[in-house]
Amino acid sequence: MVPNNNLSVLPFYTSIEQQNARKWWIFGKVYPLFTPAGFLLPFQLIRDHRVAEIQTRLDPDDADKGYLTAQGDWKQDVTTGLWVEQFDNITGNKLYLAEVPAPYTGGVMAVAYGSSTTQVLGTFNPPVGQNESYTGVWNLPAGTRTVCVQVMNANAGEYSGEVYSFSEIVRPVETLKIYTKTGELVGDYSGRINELGFAVKPFIAEGYDVIVYAGQLPAFPQMENGQYYVELGDGVQTWYSEVFTVVNDISGYLKLEWWDIEDFTMEAGTIVYTNPAFKNVLYLCSDIAKPEYEFSEEIIERDGYTFPVKQVSEKRYRFSFLASEYLLDVLRFVRMADYARITKDGQTYIDIDTFLISPEWEDNGDIAVVDAEFTTGTVAKKLGVGYIQAQRGDFNNDFNNDFNNQNS
Repeated sequence: MVPNNNLSVLPFYTSIEQQNARKWWIFGKVYPLFTPAGFLLPFQLIRDHRVAEIQTRLDPDDADKGYLTAQGDWKQDVTTGLWVEQFDNITGNKLYLAEVPAPYTGGVMAVAYGSSTTQVLGTFNPPVGQNESYTGVWNLPAGTRTVCVQVMNANAGEYSGEVYSFSEIVRPVETLKIYTKTGELVGDYSGRINELGFAVKPFIAEGYDVIVYAGQLPAFPQMENGQYYVELGDGVQTWYSEVFTVVNDISGYLKLEWWDIEDFTMEAGTIVYTNPAFKNVLYLCSDIAKPEYEFSEEIIERDGYTFPVKQVSEKRYRFSFLASEYLLDVLRFVRMADYARITKDGQTYIDIDTFLISPEWEDNGDIAVVDAEFTTGTVAKKLGVGYIQAQRGDFNNDFNNDFNNQNS
């Protein structure tokens, strides 16, 4: 929601010109956001809250021959070729009528009722020719619970009308296309949005939705080694991802994951971690090496002797990598995450206790050299007791001095 405040490993923009890779001071050097072949990195983006209407065909609760009068009565004893359907338990404020024929002469096309069919709230009779049909919206009177619609009139033609209800849903993602860095279309996945696992979580009170892609499926086999970007749309707005770099063999890269046990809401928006479940994933070209060992202690002095009260030894793992500004934006949340883990060369460092990044910007471009350090289950602590406990032996039946084995 706030410009230049990225919350996702793979950021999205409202214009392709906003891509970091297209800024003039990059000088054509695109930061390699590494991505396993066939995958997209998990991502989220925030948009204004939007809804879409869907139509559902209604099945009648009652039906018989007849027509509807201007007074709202259902006359059921007239000429064949006329057919009326009744629909109960109406909950919306409008219906969609499809190819409903012109009404019987002197009658109306539809009637709205309240709590019973004796309570006529209004009629619907749009202007249509004698041999024509009506397709469009019927805005219902307030309090409508039942409607009757004349769906057939043989005198008006071979029409068989249908009635649909409206319901509102959070507007889903509708289009997904992947392009090469130069703008060549690689694949259009718009028809597979549902199976790809996209979700839209609404935050109605805050006025926005969060589009979430968990990135669990290898659903994009067309992408080989190279650089690409995603075009995403919801029918109202279109977004463009940052350029990312696909690699066929990701095994040699450092994998960093982090997540929370509940959604992380801040002034800039919300990072979704529940419903659906989500984990941030980032691959870095780096090695964990040259750890640091820190030692601290609390001591007291007594009669010229030093007694340690508490001693703590820590091992801090370290690694270095290059990062662009948009990546540093999101990496600051690792330290705040409930859970984080790092995997490198088959070894996983779980339950990371602390995580710290220290970027140093290069003179040219937007690249920073980042030193990262973390601790995980490597803290050793010893509490002093104020004296050295003697090692005492056991008595036995030989009555010698082996009960005092401190010096043995």
